[in-house]
Parts: sequence; C-alpha cells; structure tokens
Amino acid sequence: MFALGSIKFGDFWWTYHKNYPEAPLAPMYFDIRMVRRNQIIRGRPVDILQNAVNGLEFHLIADIPTAMTPTVTLLAERLGLGMVSPRKEAKDKGSGEMVDGFLREDKGATAVLIDDVLARGDSKLIYAENLKKAGAKVEDIVVLMDYEIGGKEILEQSEYRVHLLDYLNSVGIIEHEKWEKTLERLKEIREYFNRVDGG
Repeated sequence: MFALGSIKFGDFWWTYHKNYPEAPLAPMYFDIRMVRRNQIIRGRPVDILQNAVNGLEFHLIADIPTAMTPTVTLLAERLGLGMVSPRKEAKDKGSGEMVDGFLREDKGATAVLIDDVLARGDSKLIYAENLKKAGAKVEDIVVLMDYEIGGKEILEQSEYRVHLLDYLNSVGIIEHEKWEKTLERLKEIREYFNRVDGG
C-alpha cells in the first residue's frame, strides 16, 4: 500500500478543516482508493478487516461511502452477508432513503460500520445514527487507521466500541525521523482540538 502511494506524507487538508479552517494541516494522508487499482493487494485490506470483525456480533456490513465501498463490498461477499450504505443526508431524488440497500426485514439487525480512517469521528456519528434511525442496531465501528487526534474518544463517549488497525505504527517502512515528525504534528492537532473542546 505504501509503494502504491496510499500512504502520503506532507501537508494535507482533512475533512475537519471545513469546520476548523485554522486547525494545523495534517502531516499525512491515507488514500485507500489507490489499493483498488492493484489486483494483487486490493484483497489485503479485506483480510485485515475480516480479522478485525472476527468475534463481533453483526448481521449486516455498512460502509461509509465512497472510499471504502469497494473494499467493504469484497468483505461482504467473502462473509456472505448483506451490505448497506448509510448516507449523511437523504437523497433529493428517488426514494429519499437514508440507508441504501436496507430492507424491511433488516429492522432490528445489527450492523458493523466500516471506514478507512478515523480523525475526529464526527461523520461516523452521523452515519451510525442514520443507520439506527433506519432501524438497525450499531455497536461497533471498525477503521483501518486512527490518526490519533481524538476521534476514538469521541465515538466511545457516544457508546460505540471502536476497533482500530494502526498499520503505520506497527511496521518499519518509513524513516524513524519522518515517523517522529509525523507524531509530533499529530500531537499539535490533538492539542488544538483539546483547546477547542475545552480539554
């Protein structure tokens, strides 16, 4: 994934900058979209996620569109389970549904929500709540990478169990100095949001 350019270092705008434009720029970016380009490794995130959800109780798999949709589709196929896709807001055309693929008989079913990264967690709360409004139960959220700027704590305060697979922290494929600088800049972002959130 690193060789394909899925993991990039530099200065990046993240989703939270829409609401907090003065927040520090992010030092890294994880782009799962690059993985689908290579037929050899695109199954690797599926392997990782399959291992992560092993032992969890769920009947449906829910993706957060659209970056993770192909990966979650492959996971649903492998596990032989139905897949649904919650929206942030209702469509302005067609059925106007908040959750694509959700059937009448799915009411009461437990869905595991899957995404690629975790930053602040704000959007995941919206997707999880929209799943619940449709009639699903949501207890677990699984992400491939945690940017470690407070999202896990925010989601757990809302009583969601968060399952994380921090790839970069467990391998030695980048220079130690670059990793140290990345951690320091992520710490600056955490400190910024600690001030914003009042500690």
